[in-house]
Order: sequence, then C-alpha cells, then structure tokens
Amino acid sequence: MEEMKKKSLYVLIMMLTLVSVLTACSNTSTQEPAEDSYDWKEYLELAEYKGLPYYTEEASVTEEEVEAQIESILLYATETETVTEGVVEDGDTINVAFVGKIDGEEFEGGSSESYDITVGTTSMIDGFVEGLVGKNIGETVTLNLRFPDEYPNNTELQGKDVVFDVTINSKKISITPELTDEFVQNYYEMETVDELRESIREDLKKDKEATTKSTIQSSLWDIILQNSVLKATPESEEEYAQGQVDSILEEYHATADSYGVEWADFLTTFLGTDEAGLQEMMDDYKENLTKSNITTKAIANSEGLTLSDSAYKERIKEILENNSLTEETFQSYYNMTVYEYADQNGWRDNILQEMVMDKIMELGNEVSKEEFDKYVSDNLVTEDTTDGDTEE
Repeated sequence: MEEMKKKSLYVLIMMLTLVSVLTACSNTSTQEPAEDSYDWKEYLELAEYKGLPYYTEEASVTEEEVEAQIESILLYATETETVTEGVVEDGDTINVAFVGKIDGEEFEGGSSESYDITVGTTSMIDGFVEGLVGKNIGETVTLNLRFPDEYPNNTELQGKDVVFDVTINSKKISITPELTDEFVQNYYEMETVDELRESIREDLKKDKEATTKSTIQSSLWDIILQNSVLKATPESEEEYAQGQVDSILEEYHATADSYGVEWADFLTTFLGTDEAGLQEMMDDYKENLTKSNITTKAIANSEGLTLSDSAYKERIKEILENNSLTEETFQSYYNMTVYEYADQNGWRDNILQEMVMDKIMELGNEVSKEEFDKYVSDNLVTEDTTDGDTEE
C-alpha cells in the first residue's frame, strides 16, 4: 500500500511542478517569487477578463475505463516469485549454472554458477537459449554448439565447437492477485470490490472534469495574455524571471553531466535545438513568465484576491488529502516538509493563479461547448507549424 501511495505522490509532484500554461520548461527554481510592490497599471494594459465564455459538462465513465484502471491496479500489485519447478517457456526469466568446454577443457569466461536469462530477449550464441526451451526446471542439459566465425567477444573462440552443460536452477513467475474483497481491504480503506469500482468511477469522472476545466482555463488565459500589452517590466519581475531561467539552465547542465553527454549533443538529442535555439527558448520563456506573473497579480489586485499564509497552507493540505497523503508521509519521501518543498517549487504562484482563474470563471458567461470552441477559434492566435505564419 505504501508503494502505491508513493507512486501517487510522484504523479502529484510531477503535475504540480511541471504543468505550465505558458511553456514546457519546468519551474524548479528555489527563488522566491517577486514581491508585488509595484503598481501594475504602470507596466501592463490588462485585457478584458470579465464576461468570457466557458462551458460545463458532466463527464461520463465507461465500464471499459473502470476495468482498465482495475487492470492497472492489479498489474501494479503483481509480485515476482522464484520457483524451482515447471517448464521453461518463451518469455520466461530463468536462472542457470553452466560450464563450457572446448576439446574437453574449460575455458575462461565459459562458466557461471548463477546467470539470469530471459528467453527471447537475452542474447547468447545460437542454440544456447533455444536449447533450454521446453526443458524442466532442475534439469541439466548438454548443448553441443559452435561459436560464430565472427564472434566479437573473444577472437580466440571464433568458429570453435563448444559443449555447455547447463543446469536450470529456477525461474521467476509473476503472481497477479485476484480482485477480491480481501485484496481491497488490504490495499485500500474500503471493504468491497463494489466500493473500489465506485471509487474508481468517481475518480475518473473527477479527472475528466478537471481536465476539461483546465483546458478551458488554459485557452482563456492564453487569450487574456495575447490581448494584454506589457509596456515595461518591473525590476523585481525581471530578476525573478532571470532566476527561473538560470535555474532551468543549471538543471539542463546537471542532466547533461549526469548522462555524460557533451553540452552540444545534449541540446541536439534531448531538446532538439542548438545554443542559439536554446537562447530563443529561454528568451520566450522569460517574456511569457514575466507577462503571466504581472497579469496574474493585476487581476488578483483588481478583484481583491490575496493568498494569505494560512490559505496557502490550507490549499497544500487539501492537495495532500486529495491524494491520500499526510505531511509525515511526504516528509519521509523527500526529507523536507511539504511547505518547504512547495516554497522551493513555485506552488504559491500556481495556487494564486488557480484563484485568479476560478474568479475569471466566476465572472464568466456560460455558453455551449460549440459556442466556446468558436470563440477560442476566433480569438486565440496560434503558430502555424506549416509555414511559420500565424492564423486566427
């Protein structure tokens, strides 16, 4: 159960630290957000954000979707067991001991007391793995084989006849639990399979509705940003955005070092760009981040929205509760409190923008999905990837 919660925690952290309505770059800076000590009206012509269209729809969940989720749960709970009986079949992972001899003499590198082989995957000389399929666990098999004429591992063995005496020690089998009330009770705070199914259905429904809401808000936010005009940048916001860029670049360099990849190769392989392209990406990110932060604070200021320390902490607690986590569990995984982690990874800004977007929806005008889609199509300018122009 703890492993399942840990996986849930990983997904939570990835979502909260990587999702951005502006860019694919992650926010991993430990820098504090810029203080709102300036008059935003001196720096921004804020676009209209009241009366924007939105739609709501109740999500539906199919039985197939519920079953797929259950299959994933059972697969995650699958355990591997080592057995000493049975037959070797294609796809099995087996453990063998073998002794290889050429002209009756053992040779260096030709023997092992314990060696794992996955049938169909592990590469050995022709006939070695194939000769074990269909044999019983515990059986000793004699294989009369021949090294390839161009055997790359040892030129002295090329083209030579070899005899391997192979003992099949064991094989690993996967044990997938059955979906029973007992399974549910062991892994969840529930009693029956029906309760689990209903819980899965409700969770999938909430996820779909949250995704729809996020898509709507993202489109509206992009339109607001496109129609707002940034006249200048406050020094505090400039410094904050540059700090974010520096942190991203530092993380990229650390990743390249960890993989032992040259910087130029890292840019090409991992980011699909070069130094000039990366600079352009960072410039765009910095500009978008600055404009987004100022716009967020402008709307929050106009609507009297503030994120107090107590409200900030309550929202974090709500996030933990929604993911079946506690502050203690979080700290045991990351060796810091969730509040320290949140401060370091920009959750405060994310939560304030949540509040702003909720207010925009509250001040909006509910329409049909078709009307909303037309509004977005007519008002959101996107880059045309075919010719580099823009289209409405």
